[in-house]
Amino acid sequence: MKQRVKTFFGIFLILAAFGIILSLAFPALSDPKHAGRSEDRRSVDFPFLKGETSELVLVYFGYVGCTRVCTPALNDLADIYEVIQTKEFKHIPSVWFVNMTPEMDPSSVQSWAAHFDKRFKSYAPTERELSDMVHTLNLVYTKMGIEAEHMPYTYLLRKKGVNYELVYIYTSSPYNRSLILEDIGVLQ
Repeated sequence: MKQRVKTFFGIFLILAAFGIILSLAFPALSDPKHAGRSEDRRSVDFPFLKGETSELVLVYFGYVGCTRVCTPALNDLADIYEVIQTKEFKHIPSVWFVNMTPEMDPSSVQSWAAHFDKRFKSYAPTERELSDMVHTLNLVYTKMGIEAEHMPYTYLLRKKGVNYELVYIYTSSPYNRSLILEDIGVLQ
């Protein structure tokens, strides 16, 4: 009997320690209010932001014709953007779709973005520009012919001086709508 109690207590301690380690390593797992979001502060200076005037910008990286990852994520982002329009925010963010297959015709990229929301902006980067963006944001991205495997991450940027600063990365689709709206409200 003593051996069973010791074994049970030992297993309990191991599981409790593992839970504590996970909650410290991945705070979003222990805080459901912030699940699906990570905070990351770094300056970003992408070519498509040069003429941008919005104080806040949501950026989604995907590729034209992606139905498995992009379509659900962009539909979700379009729904969130509709709700943003109804809020009394001082700063309505711009939404950018950045194509991850370089050298694509910009009009095709814009047509794809507009399919989800006519107000979405788009950018067709060169190979070098895309490489810089992948490096700057540590994008999860793997080339596979004309398509790319990627994650449905959306990035929230805020204007800081003449450039932008990355503030949050939304890492799950469907996105945590209330959290995104709350974050935009706080950044006003």
